[in-house]
Amino acid sequence: MENTCHNKLLLLGNGGHCKSILDCVISSGQYTEIGIVGQDVSCSDSEYFVGTDDDLPKLFNTGWKNAFISVGSIGNTKVREKLYRLLSDIGFYMPSIIDPSAVIAKNVRISDGVFIGKKAVVNSGTFIDSCAIINTGSIIEHDCIIGKFVHISPGSTLCGDVHIGDRTHIGAGTVIRQQIKIGENSLIGMGSIVVNNIPDNVVAFGNPCRVK
Repeated sequence: MENTCHNKLLLLGNGGHCKSILDCVISSGQYTEIGIVGQDVSCSDSEYFVGTDDDLPKLFNTGWKNAFISVGSIGNTKVREKLYRLLSDIGFYMPSIIDPSAVIAKNVRISDGVFIGKKAVVNSGTFIDSCAIINTGSIIEHDCIIGKFVHISPGSTLCGDVHIGDRTHIGAGTVIRQQIKIGENSLIGMGSIVVNNIPDNVVAFGNPCRVK
């Protein structure tokens, strides 16, 4: 879809993760008009609040063509996936948001709706699929593959050629050895040291990281 109204951006979700996204968007200076959409109408006095999820079709028709999912994800991506489908069905363009302090190699491929936070590093040959979160201070080394709706929590390190399956959550401060594959729909506990492959649909944590 062609991005025809590039200077206006809606953020969907008004919780803590939204605060981080909003700060990155303001710091980038890319958008001259920012709106926040949320179910919690208690934030209606915010200078950015423009409506609830029910207002999205109307907002789209009045010139808001860009939208970004600013709901966080801790082991459950269902809300983010639902919003992604909703935005796609309406016709929104979903840009990626990259904090100005992040370091991104030139040949990294980044899909739609990705967030890369402050001082994150993403190195050559890496692919980040739709709606993934690469949070504050994470290091994604060369040739990694990050699946859809993956959340890489703050301070995590993925050494070279690591593959993370769709909808998997990597807890804060986790270190993953090179050439490791972690399956879909799994949760890796914070502070884990991952030295062996992890299958789909499990919870794993520890040093070394084991399925529990």
